[in-house]
Amino acid sequence: MHHSLAHLIARMRTEPLTRLVAFGSSNTERAEHCEGAHNWFDWLDVGLKHRYGRVHHCINTGISGETTRELLARFERDVAFYQPHAVIVTIGGNDANPIKAMSADEYRANLVELVTRLHRLPDCTVILQTYYSFDGERIDPVHAEQFLAFMQIVRDVAAETDVALLDNLRRWEMLRARDVEAFRALMRDPCHVNHLGHAVWGLDVCRAFAAPLTPQAVPALAEALPIQRRLDEWEKTSI
Repeated sequence: MHHSLAHLIARMRTEPLTRLVAFGSSNTERAEHCEGAHNWFDWLDVGLKHRYGRVHHCINTGISGETTRELLARFERDVAFYQPHAVIVTIGGNDANPIKAMSADEYRANLVELVTRLHRLPDCTVILQTYYSFDGERIDPVHAEQFLAFMQIVRDVAAETDVALLDNLRRWEMLRARDVEAFRALMRDPCHVNHLGHAVWGLDVCRAFAAPLTPQAVPALAEALPIQRRLDEWEKTSI
């Protein structure tokens, strides 16, 4: 566990209120792709409440279709304004789309600038997050290739700036490679997860925050938990 996540978890165990902001695009925005259910950040809210009590507020500032350019433009309004104690940044899928004409160098620079601004906020834990997998066989191959390259940049920037990383893509690529039909059952379209995909994603994020959920606590997760356990077993055998 990254030291900053350990600090954040300790804060939720001891402080009266922690504000968490989710900053991103359609992967984060709670909209029609959630099909009336929770998205991954909603599941994190549930997990934190179950584990620590109502000691936090989850503030979702995701907006569909955005890139790092738009996130930088609205940073003061949608992040700094809330004086957050933690910000989870999940961005890059649109940046990698060739129609955005964004180079890898610009994407990296924008991501570094976001981290720099977040570090200026008092007592703010910065968390970078890779996406789930895109269905690379069903989208523009240039977009698919750039998406994977941009997600590697997320990993690189997290390491270079010493911030926490939630590397969802590593596990999702394992699923896509080993059982593409099971992977596609979690997708609404080639670039977006459905409600079940959000649940699987949310379970992993909850666990990263030391707030795992069980079907006994949340029966609605009964379908998602076996998928997480399957990924866990694959991960053990691949080490």
